Amino acid sequence: MSDFEIDSVGVFQIFTGGGTGSGFLIDPTHVLTNCHVVAPYRRVAVELRDKRRVIGKVRRINPQRDLAVVEVEGELGEFEVLPLSAEGELRAKQPVSILGFPVGLPLSLTEGVVSHPRQLLDGQHYLQTDAAINPGNSGGPILDDARQVVGVTTCKLRSADSVGFGIPSADAHRFVEDFRQQEASFGVECPACEDLVTEAKRYCDSCGSNLQELGVLDHFEEPDPHPVVMFVEGALSRAKIDPVLARHGDQNWSFWSGSAPIKIWCCCSEHVCFSSPLAQPGKRALGDLFRYLLSPEHAPFAFDLNGNIIRLNLTVHMSDVFAPHEHDELGQWIGKFVTRADELDNALIDNYGCIPAPETQLTFLKEEVH
Repeated sequence: MSDFEIDSVGVFQIFTGGGTGSGFLIDPTHVLTNCHVVAPYRRVAVELRDKRRVIGKVRRINPQRDLAVVEVEGELGEFEVLPLSAEGELRAKQPVSILGFPVGLPLSLTEGVVSHPRQLLDGQHYLQTDAAINPGNSGGPILDDARQVVGVTTCKLRSADSVGFGIPSADAHRFVEDFRQQEASFGVECPACEDLVTEAKRYCDSCGSNLQELGVLDHFEEPDPHPVVMFVEGALSRAKIDPVLARHGDQNWSFWSGSAPIKIWCCCSEHVCFSSPLAQPGKRALGDLFRYLLSPEHAPFAFDLNGNIIRLNLTVHMSDVFAPHEHDELGQWIGKFVTRADELDNALIDNYGCIPAPETQLTFLKEEVH
């Protein structure tokens, strides 16, 4: 697949409050991924090539087989839909390629061979491969030489090297075809009989299995958020930012304010950090630049240098997170931080000869300049 232009294919990164994964188009508006990538969330973020994110609604999941369909609510653009093989006939040593976003890196392709086409593991058959699989690859496609999807990446054994697994495409094809007939907005396939459960009930109407004991009911309600999550996402909502689009794992958020990247995380048990990598110092007017950065006019925001990257920072003490009467004022400062970051990267570049930071969205920076 040396001539494979991977940027043109419909493979996207998926973000939730639990982490990130991969998914791929099965038609212009639906993405297939792993259940464990999206669960227990019903709304997730799908990131486009220009780093903008759009909302995806989880429509169908199969926790037992680790599959999920996400319906994208927004324009994805023109991308190639990779055909999903209905048969999945594979042989040992057959070349395969894996597309996905390993450890949060941009879209990547790794190559290997089929180690075993139907490896039995925990009572289910998997495609086993030696192609490199890392966290973040989950939910991405496994392709043969004809660029057909022959498997859906699902996991890597942590105790072994060069051993990866995928859900055979025949299972994925059945799951997708059943989804095509679905009328309900959301459903969970019963782990016992695979019939669709569309509401929280104790027993499956088809086979009588105890859905509560099988964990199916957990997928009909998102867990109660941690107080830190409630604080940050409440502040983002007040700043007119959809928190679902900002989620980047457990108590971790990232998004762009115009051209400026915004990162939010808990650095320790005592602080929530808001940071924006804005620019790199240029070679002129350094005295003026650092006098500007050290000016008290920026309080309560502060600048630092992380390597050669100028960052704007706001730190919130955890005691304020657990003090609801402080939230309105802090939410206003967080909104100002988001707005100020988008203004400052332009100011540093235009007025002090700085260079855009590596994560700056140059397209939006040019739009702002004009």
